[in-house]
Amino acid sequence: MLGAVACSAASPKVRREGQGDPVVESVLARTRAFLDSYARNDMMGVEGMIDPEGVSVYGSDVAEYVVGAAALRQLMADDFALWRSARFGAPTRMSVRATDALATVIFDVPFSAGGRPPLLVRVTMVWRADRGQWWLTQSSNVVPTVGSAAHQLVTAP
Repeated sequence: MLGAVACSAASPKVRREGQGDPVVESVLARTRAFLDSYARNDMMGVEGMIDPEGVSVYGSDVAEYVVGAAALRQLMADDFALWRSARFGAPTRMSVRATDALATVIFDVPFSAGGRPPLLVRVTMVWRADRGQWWLTQSSNVVPTVGSAAHQLVTAP
């Protein structure tokens, strides 16, 4: 009887940035709100955007790997104690892929903390939709190198 059972698994519509799509716009708004809350040291604001089913965060240092809300609270407390004040500039190179249930946002953003000069951070955020809201479920950020691209190293004298 297996042959009589048919499954229709249509691929979900993928939305992209630049199309004025309301799903993409809501993910981008949530991303901006997250960055603003983090820069203001607003732990409660950040926690209000974390996936209640779990979160994983990969920071720019290998030691900054956290799983779960409690570990994220400790990471934020350490960050906030270290820099006291921070600022995210305008994100660039935004790349968004979203369905109605899951979205990824990748971008570069200038970041400065504790009065230090800004540096570029490359961020990836994965958002999960539930009950009409986007929840951060995974995040990773790195401080990209300059001058170490493969084509630069291969052609270097």
